[in-house]
Amino acid sequence: MAPLWTKDGERHAVTLLQVRDCHVLKYTSKEENNGKTALLVVGGKNSSPFHKSESALEIFREAGVPPKQKTTIFKVSDNAIIKPGTPLYAAHFRPGQFVDVTAKTIGKGFQGVMKRWGFKGQPATHGQTKTHRRPGAISNSKVSKVFRGKKMPGKMGNIYRTSFGLKVWRINTKHNIIYVNGSIPGHANCLVKVKDSFLPTRQDCYKNPPFPTFFADGEEELPEDLYDQEVFQFTDSSVTYV
Repeated sequence: MAPLWTKDGERHAVTLLQVRDCHVLKYTSKEENNGKTALLVVGGKNSSPFHKSESALEIFREAGVPPKQKTTIFKVSDNAIIKPGTPLYAAHFRPGQFVDVTAKTIGKGFQGVMKRWGFKGQPATHGQTKTHRRPGAISNSKVSKVFRGKKMPGKMGNIYRTSFGLKVWRINTKHNIIYVNGSIPGHANCLVKVKDSFLPTRQDCYKNPPFPTFFADGEEELPEDLYDQEVFQFTDSSVTYV
């Protein structure tokens, strides 16, 4: 994570996400899927082929790309079809756009109710013995059962979570780095899934990102850094005299 300042002097904490060896692996039409949406299988971060079975390597051979450590599925429209083997870059997004980031949270192991659910705990004095961090009563005599979903001790973390509506402040096209607002789930150097925001109020992007994606061999040449219009750049003067 790193700090970033806007032109009004406000400080924002941003998370740096690097796009590494990301390629399109397979396209599935909506007729082959469920008749509603088409699918794209995307893989990221090259891995060794010796740790994968022959059946798992088949999709990579058909796309003509090295084996990937992680593969995931994206829902796309009919006019957003990308040929398998096409590389994806950080320039697929644009500053000012809102994205959703999905990752597996940090595993905390077996935890009690105070750490897992934020319970207050019981009094430390007044006759309390060995019940300071316990949950207390979990039911009553009329029901005589424990309802499903009751907040109790158990394994915490190590599940997939999504942070919705994170703004893209900056994009570095040289190192393929995306600067998104706030923190995201997962530990450092983990693999995440980034897609256009699902929130209805965050779907409109005034920057008009490249569609269906950015092609490095195209005619468009991008600068090394792309900034949102609200981001303060330290090459500019901070004080303006009228």
